[in-house]
Amino acid sequence: MWGCQLKIVYGVDLHGNEVSFKEFVKVFRKLGADLMILGGDLNVDLKSLAELRGRVMIVPGECDDVYITKYAKKLDMLFDGIAVSVNNCRVGFVGSLSVHQSMRKFYERTKGSVDVLITHFPPKGCLDLVMGKYHGGLKELSSMVLEYKVRYVLTGHYHDEVGTCFLGSAVVINPGPLMLGNYLILNYDGLSADYTFMKLP
Repeated sequence: MWGCQLKIVYGVDLHGNEVSFKEFVKVFRKLGADLMILGGDLNVDLKSLAELRGRVMIVPGECDDVYITKYAKKLDMLFDGIAVSVNNCRVGFVGSLSVHQSMRKFYERTKGSVDVLITHFPPKGCLDLVMGKYHGGLKELSSMVLEYKVRYVLTGHYHDEVGTCFLGSAVVINPGPLMLGNYLILNYDGLSADYTFMKLP
């Protein structure tokens, strides 16, 4: 998209690790990125994010407690079944508390292409192997990625499926669980992105 410039710090699968969460917030502040995006399965105290309102976006994972989603919504940080424009870039969100309902809302609300899609569950066939041989991702998400001409998909859920995968013209990325210190930095210019797999200090 013309004029699109976006720097994202992305983490997923915290699973209650407050130490990693505090370090992640420090990293975000130090980098001065445009957005902190949390891809679900957090279950940590979000109060420290209140002063970062407007710069943090959270998509719910299937393990997130109702307290997490309610508090994130109170802070205007909960994004689910919607696409928004940030710095002239289109960023979409598909949550996993009720993934098919989230996808249905996304289709109802979203027109045009999407630059970056955040989805806790991966699309089928990409970074979704269970026991090394079964694909546990969602076919419906694969169709969504192709239909909306998504360029980058940031996902998680499968802790061992760290890396990248290509789906059509999209690059699907799972940085690995933030509870173990893994996160991603993505710089996107509307055409392409450079991305770096990172580890907390």
